[in-house]
Amino acid sequence: MAIPAEDRWAPVRDRPAPHAGDRAPLVWLLGAHGGAGVSTLEQMLAPAADANGCWPGVHEGESPFVVVVARETLEGLAGAHELLRQHHGGHAGPSTLLGLITCADRPGRAALEIRRYRRIIDELVPAGGRWRIGWQPAWPVTRRAELPVWEPASCYPARGRDPLAAVRPLGHQLLGAVTAVTATTDHLLSSGKTA
Repeated sequence: MAIPAEDRWAPVRDRPAPHAGDRAPLVWLLGAHGGAGVSTLEQMLAPAADANGCWPGVHEGESPFVVVVARETLEGLAGAHELLRQHHGGHAGPSTLLGLITCADRPGRAALEIRRYRRIIDELVPAGGRWRIGWQPAWPVTRRAELPVWEPASCYPARGRDPLAAVRPLGHQLLGAVTAVTATTDHLLSSGKTA
């Protein structure tokens, strides 16, 4: 696996990452390119925040957990591929990669070229960390601040369509991925082994 040239690397933060809200995020969303969908997902997933194009340096107890986000275009997947290769090459600081979220670029099934490229880069993604958000026709015509927010305790609607249907399973799966990694690390530490 070829590691991208150093001038193509996303930087590793040398100080705590800025974030909106009153508490630090559990998961950082690292966009592979502009327009990947990070801002929308940051708004809709309460435990997540925009990494602003940088790998977290994990300063002052901040979370090491990162998910790469890309739009389902060749350019988007190429950007994700570079970030994943950077991480696998050991040039992403002390971060822990949870996976890759791709966001549909259009309604319907992704083009064959996109599906093929996704299969190639999926080899660099942890098992269980491959997520896809299908096309959401309401999102482009809704102001970001008006999008619903998923929290772990978010209730299902009593009736009607669930406005969080596209992100609710993703939110639970992200929390499950963090729990699994933390449990594995705790087990290794208690047994005297290293990860």
